[in-house]
Amino acid sequence: MNQVSEKRKYQRCTNAVCKIMLSCDKKHWEEIDLCDISAGGLKFTAKKDLESNANYYFDISVYNMLSEFNLKFEASMVRKEVNGNENNYAVKFINVNKYNQIQLDEVIESRIVVAKQNQPRPNYEEGVYTFFLIPRIRPKRVNLYR
Repeated sequence: MNQVSEKRKYQRCTNAVCKIMLSCDKKHWEEIDLCDISAGGLKFTAKKDLESNANYYFDISVYNMLSEFNLKFEASMVRKEVNGNENNYAVKFINVNKYNQIQLDEVIESRIVVAKQNQPRPNYEEGVYTFFLIPRIRPKRVNLYR
């Protein structure tokens, strides 16, 4: 039996779509630098050293075209990487309100679509051509005289 499993459920977005605040206790908040985000979690950098077995709280202000959404998530640490004086963290959202998760996924998906539409299209007059080479099939010879 051939099984195919996808690694991710949600699309990730790397361009700035939101402002993210982090808290360990829901009282003291600090802004973090976002690397990428999806509806399942996020990756960020911080100079502060965070515990790997604790839960964290995120207040995410998502900007979509003309509107702004404030979403609150609780997350657990999945991965921690140390690069010199910066720490890279990956967290997974837990106890997620499905409405917030779907809303975040839709905003990210719309940003990806807009980014793809704004990519420059190739100029076909500069030598990018496509040719279809179809082999010629010879018809069978018909013998009129036997």
